[in-house]
Amino acid sequence: MPGMARMKKPEFRFPPEVEAIWRNSPNLEPCPEFREVDAPTFLAHIRRDKCERCFAVFRQLDGELRLINYLMRGRN
Repeated sequence: MPGMARMKKPEFRFPPEVEAIWRNSPNLEPCPEFREVDAPTFLAHIRRDKCERCFAVFRQLDGELRLINYLMRGRN
């Protein structure tokens, strides 16, 4: 429809906990072309290309997030 403004797609941001893990984990090294993409694109790359390097990053990130959640639940 003419005259209607297109809505901008909201920018995806990782939660602060995830970004903290990325900053503080020097051994997390995904493929160079997938270092600064959003989560759905990163996961599609893992599924489509069966990339072991990026899957290792995902496993480590998942484990660290589970640890953070476990520690947060224990504080209550």
